[in-house]
Amino acid sequence: MAATVEISVPDELVKAIGANHSDLPRRVFEALVSDAYRSGRITQAQVSKMLDLDRWQTDAFLKESKAFRASESEDFAGDLATLRSLAAKSCREAHQT
Repeated sequence: MAATVEISVPDELVKAIGANHSDLPRRVFEALVSDAYRSGRITQAQVSKMLDLDRWQTDAFLKESKAFRASESEDFAGDLATLRSLAAKSCREAHQT
């Protein structure tokens, strides 16, 4: 079952986001989906299914809409620190031999 929502959007806002009236329902739906993903309420697979996108299109959509989860940023920062540490260690070991 799907919910139907009707809202009024001022023409000024439609113009500011670069949409036309026929694109607006999809743009609003995409904004709701990206917000739900960002807040951790839905998974990437659910995003893909809801928007009828393949995995690569879903990745591109999430990147374009800046739908990153806070934990993903923290995980990435931790992974990057580990990689830098390993690279420095490897470099030191190479110079010692």
